[in-house]
Amino acid sequence: MEIVNAPHLAVREEWLEHHQETALMPELPIVDAHHHLWDRQSGVYLTSEFSRDIQRSGHQVRSSVYIQCRSMLRRDGPEAFRPIGEIEFASGVAAMFDSGHYGQTAGCEAIVGGASLLAGDELLPVIELMMQRSGGRLRGMRNPLAWHPDPRVVSSPVTPPAGLAASPAFRRGAACLARAGLSLDVWVYHTQLDEIAELARALPDLHIIVDHCGGPIGTGPFADKKQQVFQAWKTSITALAALPNVSVKISGFGMTVMGYPFAQSATPPNSLTLSQAWQPLFDTLVDAFGSDRCMFASNFPVDKGMFSYGVFWNACKRLAGHASLAERENLFWRTAAARYRLSSLENTDEYEIKSA
Repeated sequence: MEIVNAPHLAVREEWLEHHQETALMPELPIVDAHHHLWDRQSGVYLTSEFSRDIQRSGHQVRSSVYIQCRSMLRRDGPEAFRPIGEIEFASGVAAMFDSGHYGQTAGCEAIVGGASLLAGDELLPVIELMMQRSGGRLRGMRNPLAWHPDPRVVSSPVTPPAGLAASPAFRRGAACLARAGLSLDVWVYHTQLDEIAELARALPDLHIIVDHCGGPIGTGPFADKKQQVFQAWKTSITALAALPNVSVKISGFGMTVMGYPFAQSATPPNSLTLSQAWQPLFDTLVDAFGSDRCMFASNFPVDKGMFSYGVFWNACKRLAGHASLAERENLFWRTAAARYRLSSLENTDEYEIKSA
């Protein structure tokens, strides 16, 4: 199979079946801090598919955070209010999980919506209605920000204009989030991290959560420059980590833009192979941010084109194999529970951590 830098790899269930693993440290609670749900031409990934992946994995996924992906936007009405449809959709899925019919996970316990921050001060009435329709689950917003001048660098069906995070309207909208007690998720490439640092400095009361390791690019003009990219990314991510209002998600490794070749193989990668490939990024992020500002997240179903749900979490557990108990708790659930104000893990029982 030839990998092209399309937004998402196709999910091949039969291919994924060629390699399955027993869950490592199955007692360790997990918050999946970043996933999507959709029904579109590229495939269906809804409540049944997500809960099946969780239950088959053998991992103790206690809660999840739904992140905007333009699912179920309202067909009619003012443009600014159409993303409310996605909030209603995710809230409905949360109610399905709350029924217990889909297992014990508090799916979509927190929701990150997609209202456009370019609305500036006019964002407030949209936020208010989203809060109402979310059943109290709304925790933040995310807008498309990932941009690069080379057309081979693409990771989303929607490409924003350059420098969006620096625009006055966007910053006014971001300030509205801070006033409403909401966070801002951002997905950008490593070439844009300095722009996010400027945003974080301009709005110190806004908590910014950087998705997918800060987007080190491994395709297009960067395909053969792995070490150069790593050094540039490390410099920018370390500077960003100096700002206390920024956290990061350790996720997104299955996106084609990262440049990992595992989908080309006849069989899916195992967790040891994945953890060895990801270790330099993981070590750098934890050293820079500390475990209390880092969180693991699946980015499913986007990353499912490269590895299965259970193998992903095993890889994360291998990455954190030398971490202390407190650091593991932060990485797998405490940081996400704090950042997204999750209540389902407040009474988490003591558990025994078995060695990976």
